[in-house]
Amino acid sequence: MFIRDALRFISAFIIPISGSAPQIYLSALPFAPTHSLVAEKFRPRFPNTLMITDGRPSQWPMTVFVAEHHKDVVKCIVLSPDEKTFASISGVPGVPTMYVCDSGTGHCISGPFCLRNLDRPHWRDRVDACFSPDGKHILVRCRRENELSCRALVWNIEKGEEVFQIKGLDFVFIHCGCNEGRIASIHWIDEEIASEDQHPTRIRVKLWDIGNDKFDELFEMADIAVAQFSPNGKYLAVERQSESVVELWNFEDGKITHRFSHPPGNLSSLHFSPTNDCLTAEFEEDDGKCLRRLDTQQMVSLNIRGNEFNVPPAVIHSSHTNRIISPQDDMVKVWEVLTTGSNMIFEIDQRRNWVITSICPSRDGHRLLIGNYRGTVTMLSLEDLGSNQPVTQDKGGIIALSPSEKMVATGSWDDRHIKLWNTTTWERVGPRDVEYTDEVAFSADDSRIAVCSESLVTICDIKHPENRLSFDPTPKGKSVRKMQAAFQTCDDLVICTQLESTSGLLQVWKVKDHSECTFSLDINMGYLDIYLAPDGLTLITDSPFSYYSWNHDTAQFHPSRFADEAHLDGYLTAYSPDGKFFACQSPEDDNVRVWDTRTGQLCGKPIKPSNVNAIALSPALNGRSLGHQFIALHDNGTQTTTVFDVHTGHLYAQFWDSGRPKAFIRDGTKLMSHYPVRIYDIADLAAKHRNATDGYGPVPRGMTDGWMVGQGNELLFWVPLEHREVLCPSQVETVSEQATKVDFSNFKFGTEWTECIDQEWLKGVEERGKRVGRLLG
Repeated sequence: MFIRDALRFISAFIIPISGSAPQIYLSALPFAPTHSLVAEKFRPRFPNTLMITDGRPSQWPMTVFVAEHHKDVVKCIVLSPDEKTFASISGVPGVPTMYVCDSGTGHCISGPFCLRNLDRPHWRDRVDACFSPDGKHILVRCRRENELSCRALVWNIEKGEEVFQIKGLDFVFIHCGCNEGRIASIHWIDEEIASEDQHPTRIRVKLWDIGNDKFDELFEMADIAVAQFSPNGKYLAVERQSESVVELWNFEDGKITHRFSHPPGNLSSLHFSPTNDCLTAEFEEDDGKCLRRLDTQQMVSLNIRGNEFNVPPAVIHSSHTNRIISPQDDMVKVWEVLTTGSNMIFEIDQRRNWVITSICPSRDGHRLLIGNYRGTVTMLSLEDLGSNQPVTQDKGGIIALSPSEKMVATGSWDDRHIKLWNTTTWERVGPRDVEYTDEVAFSADDSRIAVCSESLVTICDIKHPENRLSFDPTPKGKSVRKMQAAFQTCDDLVICTQLESTSGLLQVWKVKDHSECTFSLDINMGYLDIYLAPDGLTLITDSPFSYYSWNHDTAQFHPSRFADEAHLDGYLTAYSPDGKFFACQSPEDDNVRVWDTRTGQLCGKPIKPSNVNAIALSPALNGRSLGHQFIALHDNGTQTTTVFDVHTGHLYAQFWDSGRPKAFIRDGTKLMSHYPVRIYDIADLAAKHRNATDGYGPVPRGMTDGWMVGQGNELLFWVPLEHREVLCPSQVETVSEQATKVDFSNFKFGTEWTECIDQEWLKGVEERGKRVGRLLG
């Protein structure tokens, strides 16, 4: 067990290279700063272990652990009163299942418990839970969209059995006062009159004993629209429907402690902070929220987009500030909330397609549990999170790579603003306030960028972002469906616009100090896609297929012909970086073909892939024969990228890549993929492919339940789930994130693991132990 736990610190794929010390660059790997401190402190005692030669702790992620107990969507996470354990509950689409785990390691210490009598939650239903003060019982409830049919159950954790059930609107274990240890619940009184047009407005509050289903009725309230208990059971917050006010009732004396109006709008829910001293109100009409501090009575209104799974935000309150932790699909955003407004200070990227389904912060805000659609629970450390921390890089993917490959443009659906990055330092460059919706294009000399947003084109000087030019190339009265742009070598800008119906417009603009259209052509585009070459000299449209090429002599685009045009009407396409070649997967036979855009002729024979979901095409390599031109095809099912020679169809290399090939660089020697950004050296890939013994297998084929397996099926090291998709194989030359370099030259594992420890130090420990034993004996 010690060996297995020790190996879990390692999450990189290692391919030792003969004749040199095996080293690897790690990207987004779960080395916590505490791990490095322990390693450095005990380095003399354990000399034959990993040596960190480059990288700072601030560059490492905040992940403490990733628990993988659940097999489906994690709908609820809740910390125990002492925060030493947590319960997580899944249940979409199966029977709700609960685990109780150690909050320091994520290891399961009790369960799984199948909550068969709990309503099976749908994907939009919320599941709530709370611990008893002694941590021995837990209340679990499915909060359905029809809140009149909600049901909760009391579960004895030690016995692993259900005690009894409660039907009601809300519930809580009381953690203070004379009723500590009892359960409070809210029930609609007049629910029989409920309809789409009329909602119950009267509630009854009950107190239950934990050992049985006996209860006492406390009081009734009328004119209620929303009701919610505080986490410690001290307060009941209600909205008075007729007055648009929120009241806080104290359970101990039954008196109103706070009463305040909220901004205009219909409240959909109320949520307390884990420390019971802040209240957040959410509205039905939009993403508006208001935050109320109960100690100072200050209120702040803010607008934060909701989550696909209706996961409410969490509020962390301290004497200095308030923070809102807001889940948004596969990202968590942390907002600093002051009396003057709110400011988003940090983004926590939970990987592509890891949609967040539940969150639970610790009461001090230093730790955050995140459950997601894939059934994992992640513990993050937010202790060092400060306003000086940078917001993480966009996860929306590469939009464009500059001709020199020194810059890349990225963007996301959350924030429709262009971000430019230096590919050497991965620092932000250029303008920061330009919106985009369709296309981004770099000029040939990397000095300017053209951004298409709706019907507007903006040209920005990258070094001097204040120098910009904006214009609308669309005819008056016409609406735009899609727009693409590309700079020609003379810096004229080619713009292709899809208009309503099947009409389109192909234009050439001079864009220096002002904009001037020098060529315009109406074309028939169909409803699908348009493919404008990176050099702005070729345009291809499908449905129906059309091909236009630029004539330098006439300074106009003319219709042209491609050989075997029937194979061009496909949805997977790619241009070479220089625009001289075009690849397309045929809708007729699924084969991939490559055309020369200058002659319209086919290059080589069709390539027959097994499965393709992305294509990247290189130019003809300089100084080499025409036989050296590559096409990279990605199979998302096996997460492998295969590189073929375009002209011979020869398999050149195959490697594992969790992302997708985006583009070859201009000289064709390197391939960039994204999600995340990686750059591969093609010659290095080919050499490893030729030298591989027993055939070449992509990395995932050597992984079993997260364990990397050697040739003899021996367990080498374990990889946390959240990092399996972002492993950096040894072929990776550059990654987009700050890398950590680890030296494996003295690393011992497998049958040699006992050599990690310093033998002289061990002998000294043994001698001291013998002396102590003799004294005690």
